[in-house]
Amino acid sequence: MTVRSRRRETLVALAFLAPSFLVFALFKYYPLVYNLYLSLTSWNFFSPVKRLVGFANYRAIAVSPQFWQILGQTLFYTFWSTVISLALGFLLAAALYRRRGPLGTALRTLFFIPNITTASAVALLWVWIFDPEGGLAGQIYALFGLESPRWLLTPEYAMWIIISLSVWRSLGYIMLIYHSGMSGISGEIYDAASIDGANARQQLARITIPLLRPTTFFLVLTSFISAMQVFDIVSVMTGGGPYGTTMVMNLYIYQTAFVKAKAGYASALSTILFALVLAITVLQKRMSKKWGDYE
Repeated sequence: MTVRSRRRETLVALAFLAPSFLVFALFKYYPLVYNLYLSLTSWNFFSPVKRLVGFANYRAIAVSPQFWQILGQTLFYTFWSTVISLALGFLLAAALYRRRGPLGTALRTLFFIPNITTASAVALLWVWIFDPEGGLAGQIYALFGLESPRWLLTPEYAMWIIISLSVWRSLGYIMLIYHSGMSGISGEIYDAASIDGANARQQLARITIPLLRPTTFFLVLTSFISAMQVFDIVSVMTGGGPYGTTMVMNLYIYQTAFVKAKAGYASALSTILFALVLAITVLQKRMSKKWGDYE
């Protein structure tokens, strides 16, 4: 192949790739760069002038007790929703893996349905379930002559109720990914272990769990990123209450930007959230080398 033909092929390839690059630049990279610029300004969305203030927004965030409280609540939600979802999803996948036929398919479909439902609609269902008066929980308490706690209005319960919804929605997806990973493990390994006298529990601990480490890493990474960006279910269920105990970063950014009209401060919060997610993702990626190659 001559240099001229190679150059022609390269130009043709660039011509085909150009629309995709343009879309990414317009809807991904430009907003990211523009958000970084806004984080260095003081702007209220209405003024035609964006006053540059340098790193003043970042300094204000660093000394804000509210920011650190909300960041801690976001990490609390992220940690527990991820850990519980992965643990229950794995156990469910292990329980359904040996179940073949229409019943197994129906059960896997039933558990997966919450994952494809609209988050806001499911959040409204959860609000009704934990309504202390007319909801399901209130009716169950009433059967025993007890008064139901005000779940979503009590700081000790509210975040856990939100976590329970997150776990319920993601359980089916995690179950299917683990089920797929289990299907990729050769049955000969289990047969050899059975011949050596390993029971089902030992096979699960010594074979299944170690060989699913790449799958677990993938689920930890994706679940973490998704949980750090939670917004809709918190907005619908509690709006950040009671007393700000369920406020998370994305909802805080939204209220700062569109309720308080502090675009520069909200952009700085967005930049910090992006940097935090990126840093932890890179850390997890490096740690994954100990778990084996995902490829």
